[in-house]
Amino acid sequence: MTAWIRAYPGSALPRRLTAEDVEYLDGALRHAYGVFPHDPATGLDLARTMAASVLNRRGLDAAELLRPFHASPTSDAGEIRQTLDALAVAIDRIAVDGG
Repeated sequence: MTAWIRAYPGSALPRRLTAEDVEYLDGALRHAYGVFPHDPATGLDLARTMAASVLNRRGLDAAELLRPFHASPTSDAGEIRQTLDALAVAIDRIAVDGG
C-alpha cells in the first residue's frame, strides 16, 4: 500500500484521505489477508466492510465502487483470492486518483 502514502498529498478524492485513512486502509487489507488462509470469504468481507467505511466517510459511493468485488457462495478460495487482490488494486487506484 505504499502507493497510498506516495500519492496522498496529490489525491484527487472529493475529500482527501487523511494519514489516518491511509493507515487504516493499509491495516485493513493486511488484516484481511491474514484472515484469508483460515476463512477466505470472511477475509474478503472484512476488506470490503473496512474499505466501505472509509470510502463512505470521504463522500464516495462505496456500494457502487465495491460491487464488483463480491464472491458468490460457490466461489472457491482461488476465486476469492483473485477478488481480494483485485479489491486491493482498486483501493490503491481510488486512493491515488479518486476512482
